[in-house]
Amino acid sequence: MYDTYKELLLPILERLKDFLKNDMGIKILNDNSEIIDSKHIVLKEDTVFIGTGGSVQLFVTMGFDKKLLEKLVEVFYVGNFTNEVEFREIKESVACEIANIVIGNAIKNPVDNSIINITPPILIHDAKSLTKYKNSIILKTDISTDVGNLQMTVIGPQKLFLEKLNLKGNIKC
Repeated sequence: MYDTYKELLLPILERLKDFLKNDMGIKILNDNSEIIDSKHIVLKEDTVFIGTGGSVQLFVTMGFDKKLLEKLVEVFYVGNFTNEVEFREIKESVACEIANIVIGNAIKNPVDNSIINITPPILIHDAKSLTKYKNSIILKTDISTDVGNLQMTVIGPQKLFLEKLNLKGNIKC
């Protein structure tokens, strides 16, 4: 039987923590991220959305604390910024590229092993929140680092999680 946490969400979390620690040199403070089913999520100021297509249709978001994103830019980008507008553009690119790298390398299709397509990442500034409606599920986790937090959410149809992905196990509702 399929375990959503172990086979879909854990690989994304593990890849994200590995990327932050080994590729970016950022210390992870909580290595025991828990995933909760939430009715309402307050988003970070800089949140990236990526959608998946095929038999697993989800939205995955990654929201960055300001200091964490600035540190990621510092490590990811080599060069000097000429002005604030350029810095903001680089910050947006880095946030999107990190989400793309992590999701693209970690997500797999447990439903039927077909290809999962991912959309280009979209960065949303100053979005306030996500609210769950009756036929959806929002799973959320926060990863704490020494320079700030990263919030990850997975949003999808309730039917997908409960019937096709058999949501169970380590999810705190």
